[in-house]
Amino acid sequence: MTQNETTVRPKGGHSRTQMLLIAALVGWLGAACSVEVQMKHEPIVATLSEQITFTAEADPSITPDSMEIQMFVDGSLVKTCTSTPCTYTGGPYASHENGWLGYHAETTADFDFLGIESTASDSDLGYTGITESDYSWKDSLGATWIPARWGGHSTVTTNVLFQRSTDYNSVSIANGRADFLSDLSTKIHDILMDKEEIWGHMDDINIYAYRWAGDTSSGCPGTLHGDTTSDTGSFVDDNGLLHVTTFQDCTTGFNKFTAEGSTDTQAFLHEFSHSIFELADEYDGPTFYFEAANEPNIFSTESNCQTEQTDKGRDPSACYQFTSLSGGWWGIHTGTTVMTNGLESHPWSVESVERLQWWFDNN
Repeated sequence: MTQNETTVRPKGGHSRTQMLLIAALVGWLGAACSVEVQMKHEPIVATLSEQITFTAEADPSITPDSMEIQMFVDGSLVKTCTSTPCTYTGGPYASHENGWLGYHAETTADFDFLGIESTASDSDLGYTGITESDYSWKDSLGATWIPARWGGHSTVTTNVLFQRSTDYNSVSIANGRADFLSDLSTKIHDILMDKEEIWGHMDDINIYAYRWAGDTSSGCPGTLHGDTTSDTGSFVDDNGLLHVTTFQDCTTGFNKFTAEGSTDTQAFLHEFSHSIFELADEYDGPTFYFEAANEPNIFSTESNCQTEQTDKGRDPSACYQFTSLSGGWWGIHTGTTVMTNGLESHPWSVESVERLQWWFDNN
């Protein structure tokens, strides 16, 4: 089976009425009885002397009658599980020094609803770089960045480069780099990849870690290390600058954002959504409002908002002016959202979810 495939098999011996009901349910089951799997690895950047723990997770919102998860590392089957999560620790992978280590998971889930059987399958592929102990990777070629989690797509992907601020280095550069990588792992694995709307879509986002440190001593927007552009060339689409000191974070130019590394999850998810997904703020305050060209989450006019709701079969009267700043902006969001606040527990608004769906469909 191919990725995200579902087959439906009605059992025999049904009456005509039952068969008509089955026919009506087949389409629904094809969508409802599905499964998604994603893989994580820890540490997010491993040295040639470290072991790596791989975890394959099936979507927790899906409960099949049975499932099988197979985990592969470097092309070899390393573990098979019948429940989620599935965990395997292997290595060290010294033979991959200054190279790439590939891994993937394959899952098959079986469903039986009202006598209708279906099977769904999915797979997830990733790569990571194995670095030397000083976190140089392909240093002889001048590479000062390391692929932390490469998403696996060979076509269009978004490349995000993370670097630490110098305030990580208060004890030593080695400790600062270790703390930064630990924080980066938490941000990617425990916040970003656990959001329902991003689950199973990380093959569209490549994560890289930069060896050197930028500077946020003056707060946001901070300054990337002076060699960042010359070192990485044009392949980087967005830059994330993690820091320790507490200050108001921000996004500039849809290609650079800051976020507190260790404790504040709020800024990370909010600013990441600005920079990568180009979602606009949904709060009333001094900020830069904009209406995205495709599936915007806020609108510059009431008519634009109402047209969107009508096109989507929703009530246009749900549109309201949530701020009078910058000429006034409209939306349908209510309560606390990722783009009003940004904690992992906060939902994206309806319009933000549609923006995310559009983004992943077009990357």
